[in-house]
Amino acid sequence: MTQETLNQNKDVLTEFKDQYVNSDKFNKIQVPFNEPLMFVEDITGLVLYRKGQFQIQLFICVPDCYIPRHRHPNVDSYELFLYGMNFNHSDQTVIDNDMAMEEHQGMPKHQYKTIRVKPNDFHGAIASKNGGAFISIQHWLNGVKPTHVGADWHGPTMGDKHTEETIK
Repeated sequence: MTQETLNQNKDVLTEFKDQYVNSDKFNKIQVPFNEPLMFVEDITGLVLYRKGQFQIQLFICVPDCYIPRHRHPNVDSYELFLYGMNFNHSDQTVIDNDMAMEEHQGMPKHQYKTIRVKPNDFHGAIASKNGGAFISIQHWLNGVKPTHVGADWHGPTMGDKHTEETIK
């Protein structure tokens, strides 16, 4: 999928997210051969899909993992919460462990809670005592090549290893 194939009258990230999440025909897992894995402090990330400026990453956090308040100036994203995350956006808790997954009424599948995080929105999170997981649906901006959001990070880092990654 390229930006050209999306309806330019709509928000391209929202349309991409809707196509990815709702389509049974969309190839949802297409791991790229370069830079698909990320290991930063207590988070492991896997790129599930990357094409052009769009990318999908799965993140798995160890128990009680703390993600400090930060922003990604070159990434517009939706965060789709799978399990065990308390998410803070603009200094307000917007997802907690009880809100992360809600059942569709009368349907066997789940509806996952998503939050839009624009390029300069401050956000952070903490994983539950059992760990946490979420998917980040991204549109990389300003000609920045998609890698992983931990490298496009402004704010306190998660530790020494992360600090080294962000200054490369």
